[in-house]
Amino acid sequence: MKKNQINVRQLVNQYQANCDRISEIADACEKEQRERTEAENKEFEALSRENQLISMRMQAATAEHLRENPNAREEAVRMIRENASKGRKTEITFMREGEFTGMMVSDIESGAIVPLNVQDIIKPLQEGFILDKVGLPMPTGLAGDYVWPTYDMVEATVAGEGVALSDTKIEFNKLTANPERIGIAIPVTNQSLNQSAGVLEMIIREVMPLSIRQLLNKILFSPTVVNNATNLVGPIAKILQVAAKSAASRSKEEKKYNAVVTLSTVPTFIELNKNMKAAVLETGIEGNHLCWIMTKSMQAVLEGTPINSEGIYVPMIQDGKLCGLPVYTTNVIRDTSGNTPVEYIALGDFGYQPMGLFGTLRFIVDPYSMSRKDSVDFVLNTDYGTKTLRPEAFILGRVSSGS
Repeated sequence: MKKNQINVRQLVNQYQANCDRISEIADACEKEQRERTEAENKEFEALSRENQLISMRMQAATAEHLRENPNAREEAVRMIRENASKGRKTEITFMREGEFTGMMVSDIESGAIVPLNVQDIIKPLQEGFILDKVGLPMPTGLAGDYVWPTYDMVEATVAGEGVALSDTKIEFNKLTANPERIGIAIPVTNQSLNQSAGVLEMIIREVMPLSIRQLLNKILFSPTVVNNATNLVGPIAKILQVAAKSAASRSKEEKKYNAVVTLSTVPTFIELNKNMKAAVLETGIEGNHLCWIMTKSMQAVLEGTPINSEGIYVPMIQDGKLCGLPVYTTNVIRDTSGNTPVEYIALGDFGYQPMGLFGTLRFIVDPYSMSRKDSVDFVLNTDYGTKTLRPEAFILGRVSSGS
C-alpha cells in the first residue's frame, strides 16, 4: 500500500506542476496582452491531456485505497493529530469535484497520502450560496483562461433588386475572468485538539468552507468592493462604481450598465415591476435566471405591503416571489460603510455572472508558525474568479431613507 501512496504523491505533484505551468502561460499572455502562440497552444493542450490522464489514474488509486481502507476519514484525522504533535506540517489539497482528493504531508515515510471525499468540502461551500439556489453551477478545478467570446449585434439592410450589399463587419471580443486568492487562517491550541475529538473535523468540514461561502456571497452581493479586490468584484458593486463616474469617462462596456433606480422608503409595485424588471427585459435579456436580492427585513416589509391600496388585498411578495420572480435574501446587500445604512434591492440574471474555483483548495495544517503559543494554524487558500458577462442583465434600486 505504501508503494501505491508514493505513486499517488508523484501524480499529485505532476498534476500541480502542470497547473503551475498553465498559469505561467496565462500570466504571460495577460501581461503582454496577446493570445497564446502556436507553441504555447501545443504545450497547453499537451498539459491538459496529461492532467486528464493523471486524474483518471488518481481516481483509480483513490478507489483502491477506499476499498482497502473504509475508515479513511478517521485515518486522515489521526494523521493530522500525529503530525501536529510531532511538529510536522500537513498539506491537504482538494482537487476538482468528482476527481481525486489527497492529503499530502511533508514526511512521506510517516504520512504518505490519504484520499478523502471532496464533497466533504464542496457541499458545505455550496449550501446557502445564492448561485446554487438559482440552479447555476459553480465550476471547480479551472485552469488557464476562463474566457467567453462576445460580439456586437449587427443589422441586415434593405436593398433593391440587383443592388449589391455592402460588407457588414462583426466586432468580436472576449471577456476573461482573472482569479484572485482568497483565504482564512484559524489558530487552535494543541490542548483543544487533544481534548476535543470534534474540533478538527469541524474546522475542515464546516468552519472553513462556511467562511469561504460567506466571502463569495459578500463579493457577489455587497454594494462595496470587498477587501479592495481588483478582479473579484460582483455586479452590484460594479453598478455603483460605474454610477459614480461621469458619462464621458465610462468605457464602452461600462455604458451597458443600467442606471441606479431610486425607490421609495417602502418600494411600490410599479417601481419594482416597471422601473426594474421591465427595464432589464427591455435590453433583450431573456431572464431565465432572473431573481431579486434583498435583505431579510426588506422582504418582510414587502410581504406586508399590498400591490395596490384598492381592491382585494394582495401582498407584493407571495410564496417567496415578487413580480413573478424568486426572492433571495442576504444582509450583505445593505451598505453599512457610512453613518447611515443604505438599503438596496437588486434584480439580476445570475446566469451572466459565473463564478468558479481555479486550481485547488490548498489546506495547510501548520504547527510551526504558532508554536510559541502551543497552537496549530489551520490555513485555507484558494483562487476564485468571476465575471459579469452582460452588464444589462443587472439593475440596482436604492431605497430612500425617508429622512
